[in-house]
Amino acid sequence: MSSTIPTARAINVPPPSAETLSAPQTPTSSSSLPASQPAAAAVDPQLKPPSSEHILPEGLSARRASRDSARHDGGSEDAPVRSRPTTPPRQSMPRVLSRTASRNSTGGPGASTDALGGEHLPMTPLTATLSSSSLSSDAQRPSGGAPGGAQVIAEQRRSSATGTEHSSALPRQPRDEISELTRGMPGAFHPLPRAEPDHGPRAPGGLASLHAATVPSPRDVNPRIDIDSLAHKLPGDITGCAAYMLSAMRQGPEDIPALERLATQQAAVLQSRGIHTRDDFVAVLKKVQWRDQGTAMMHGMTSASGFNLGTIPVNLKLADLTLGALAKAMPTLPIAVPALITGAIMGFALSMLDVAAGAAAGRTFKDAYFTRPPGEQLPEPLASANPPTKASLAADNSKAAGIGYGGRNAVVRVAPMLNYELKGQPEKRAAVDGVLDPAFGFAAGGVMRAVKNDYDVSAGRAGFQHFLARDDLGACLDHLNKPAAEQILSAAARVGTHMKNLKDTFPEALGDVFASKVGWTSHAILSAGFGGLTAMVASLPTTLRQGYGLSEKEANITTQMLKYVVLQALYHVWGGALGAVGGPKAPDPAAVSHA
Repeated sequence: MSSTIPTARAINVPPPSAETLSAPQTPTSSSSLPASQPAAAAVDPQLKPPSSEHILPEGLSARRASRDSARHDGGSEDAPVRSRPTTPPRQSMPRVLSRTASRNSTGGPGASTDALGGEHLPMTPLTATLSSSSLSSDAQRPSGGAPGGAQVIAEQRRSSATGTEHSSALPRQPRDEISELTRGMPGAFHPLPRAEPDHGPRAPGGLASLHAATVPSPRDVNPRIDIDSLAHKLPGDITGCAAYMLSAMRQGPEDIPALERLATQQAAVLQSRGIHTRDDFVAVLKKVQWRDQGTAMMHGMTSASGFNLGTIPVNLKLADLTLGALAKAMPTLPIAVPALITGAIMGFALSMLDVAAGAAAGRTFKDAYFTRPPGEQLPEPLASANPPTKASLAADNSKAAGIGYGGRNAVVRVAPMLNYELKGQPEKRAAVDGVLDPAFGFAAGGVMRAVKNDYDVSAGRAGFQHFLARDDLGACLDHLNKPAAEQILSAAARVGTHMKNLKDTFPEALGDVFASKVGWTSHAILSAGFGGLTAMVASLPTTLRQGYGLSEKEANITTQMLKYVVLQALYHVWGGALGAVGGPKAPDPAAVSHA
């Protein structure tokens, strides 16, 4: 049986006379009817109401109850038909009456008869509205009764629904109370509309941006995340887009003629590669941005490869063997002394590996960036724009080292240390930390390089404006249009290039390790830093237990936390010192170190 409630159907009854509708009538016996049309057959027995639940208005239900009571008391089915009262009955809560479906001998739904032969009229089902379309469909449905019967029943149904003011028969607008109550609340399904952010006026088209009273800053044309915000500032033409981006390189009025020629030339290159609209232009910038971010990660990981590869044997066995041998050779000295020597030796060795790896990495990634082209690929006035100073490089490198390596420790190393120390497993903690340190050290080097590049973009030493100023812009666009598989293979080919560069730059690497200011600065800082750190880790737990009454677990946790504090300070000092020593003659000290 279908679960849907069918629409009420017309009943085959003779149309009532005008007297029946207008005034009370005298009882009519069944004998007064024609013999061919008995009273029980006044309604088509094949039409039975479907089995469903109907909501009856108060007036209709009262009349139904009155009629059933009269039959129960022995009254005749042919009781007089009362006229409808002019005053509508009192409105009350609708009641639900369910009737069991019945099927006569001929089958088919329709009117059903009770035990006394009375007729059960199917009532209007519960619907959202009683539309005129449903009434008209009832009127048009064929019936076996006299002509006009369907229209009369439909009219009666409409009149009954209107007279009782039943809510289901009156048109109403759908209302979502939950949405109304929660509108504007945090987490609501339909929050109040937010005002669109004001992106400011759009830049003028053509070359007008180069003549503006104020030019955008390097960060204005290089948003960190949302490049779409830049799209709201760009003009609609490609020449205007190129001019606006290049205007960030304007230092004074004397730069305008060169920038005009460059904007016109590069706009023609862009259009020759199918870039004709602002949306095309922004799509190219998005590709350039995420590729350069990936290149920065690979660059930093490669530069830090010497340090992190050397950390593996140091953490696993070399440091312990060296400390044990020195402790046996100095039995009368405190453990801090052989630990200091061991840390200094390990720090010096790791610094040499780090500096040596920088030469090959610098050559491998020299031309790998889109937004950091070599100076020879930029016009002469722009090749040395915004050179760094010792102070700026020191600040940038210090922050980048702290974010890269300090962030690695906070995210990866601290939680396992606390876990194993709280469980009383210091040996297992040392073994796990010895693996996590170099494994995530590569990622830390990549993050450090990405942060440094971001600082260079903010200073105007790199960015989209440098990409658009390249003399090989057409070749770069052709590379971006290659299939993804071909671009991946091109990136993988740099691995082989790097291995070759390791061999070719070996003499240069030796010079950087033993005959450069940056190299010896790194050696001094890492030797002293790791020496002091190793001495602290070896001696502090005993001091805390004996001098301050801490338990072994508390002493170990305190020592390890202080270790990470000292390491954080060491990272900042090391990075800042390399930046100060390397600038300004060495704008990119990563050529000799990954700092």
